[in-house]
Amino acid sequence: MMRFISCASYYGSGSSAITDFVSEFDSVYSFTDEEFRFVQDPDGVSDLEYNLVENFNRHNSGHAIKRYKKLVDFYCGNMFGKKYEKFFHGNWKKYSDEYIDELTDFTYHGWWQYDLMDKGDFFYFRKRILNKILKMTIWKNQPERTLNTMKNELTYCAHPNEEKFLSCTKKYIENLFGSVCQGANTVMVDQIVPPTNLKRYLRYFNDIKVFVVDRDPRDIFVLEKYVWQDGVIPNNVEDFCKWFKYTRAHRKTESFDDKRVYFIQFEDMVYKYDETAKKIATWLGLEQNEQTKKKQYFDPSRSINNTYTWKKIKCNPAEIEYIENELGEYLYNFPGN
Repeated sequence: MMRFISCASYYGSGSSAITDFVSEFDSVYSFTDEEFRFVQDPDGVSDLEYNLVENFNRHNSGHAIKRYKKLVDFYCGNMFGKKYEKFFHGNWKKYSDEYIDELTDFTYHGWWQYDLMDKGDFFYFRKRILNKILKMTIWKNQPERTLNTMKNELTYCAHPNEEKFLSCTKKYIENLFGSVCQGANTVMVDQIVPPTNLKRYLRYFNDIKVFVVDRDPRDIFVLEKYVWQDGVIPNNVEDFCKWFKYTRAHRKTESFDDKRVYFIQFEDMVYKYDETAKKIATWLGLEQNEQTKKKQYFDPSRSINNTYTWKKIKCNPAEIEYIENELGEYLYNFPGN
C-alpha cells in the first residue's frame, strides 16, 4: 500500500516549504513542486464521483466521463509542454484510460445536446438550421425526426456504487504514482487535494497525510502586488481582504481535527525551524537521520527574506493597516513584534 504526503494551500501561502522539506528525506519519493490537481480540479475525480455515483442520470454521467477524458488529454500536454506525461513516463494516459474503462458499464454510438455544444457554435447551429430545413421540406410529415450528424459519437454509460468508485480510484492513483516512484512506499505529491472539504477527498486514498499551509496575509498581498504581479489574486487591498476571507471561510465550519491533516503556518518553518521540523518528522513517521539533504531544498535562512516584506519593500502603509484591521485573526505573531 502506497503512502501519500501532500500539501493543500490557498495560493502564495508557502506550501513549497513543506514539499521541499519532506523532499530532503531519503525514504520519500518527491514530485517536487509540480501540482497534480486532477483529483480536485473541475471535471476531475471528485466531479466524476458526483455525476456517476451521487447524481447519476443518463446524460450527465456519460458526459462527465467525456469531460474527464478531456482533462486527461489536457494534462498529457503537447509539443510545447509534456505536463503529466513527463512525470509518469508515458503512463498518465494509459492508466487514466484503464480507470475510465473500469468505471464504464458499456458504451454505444449515440449523442445528446452537450455533445453538439462541445463541437462549437458553428457545428451546433449548422445542425439546427439543416434540421429545420429538412423538417420544412422532405421531413414535413415526420416532426419527430432529427438529423443525425454525429453517427460516430460514443456515449458512455457508468453508474458504479460508492464502494466500487472509491476502489477504482485508489487503484488508479496508486498505479499512476507507483509506476514511477522507484519502489518507494512514501510519495510527496503537491496539491493533489484542496484545503476545503477534505473529508471528501481523503476517501480517494488508502493512506495519506495532508498539510494545510497558510501564511500572513500581509506578505501574500505585498508579494503579489510588488513582486509576483501575476494577476491570479486581487492586488486592490479591499478586494484582497474579501478574497482572503472568502478562501478561508471553510475554516469557520470545517475543522482540521482529522489525524491525517496537519495545519501549519509557513512562518513557523522559518522562525521555529528546529521545533517545527521535529514535529513534522514525528507526525509523518520519518527518522531525522534520513534527512540526508537537510536544508538543501528548504533553507529558512533564505526563506526569511520572503517574510515581513512590508518592512522591506516600499509599499503603502495604509494598505498594510487596512489588512491588519480586516484580517487580524490571520496575522502571524512575528518574533520581536
